[in-house]
Amino acid sequence: MDANLIISAALVANWATWYFKPFEPAREYIVKRWVDFFVRKNMFWATRAIVIITCPKCLAFWLILICTHNLVGAIVASMLALIIQKVMMYAESK
Repeated sequence: MDANLIISAALVANWATWYFKPFEPAREYIVKRWVDFFVRKNMFWATRAIVIITCPKCLAFWLILICTHNLVGAIVASMLALIIQKVMMYAESK
């Protein structure tokens, strides 16, 4: 497994899900439309899938798993994304 790919996925996941503010209106629009669509269809279980585009560790996990089919790499990317998010949140608060 290429370490650069894992690190890149973790950074992109953090960037896309919460750190890059210009994505926020588009992300909120997608979340609202997704939830409204499935609530109208009485498919409440499908609304949980929105976590993938709002959670950095979930996005990193699925990006690596889909791209490489490597479960260990996906778990490492997920943990790295979580660590990056916590470090950035700590640095932002100081």
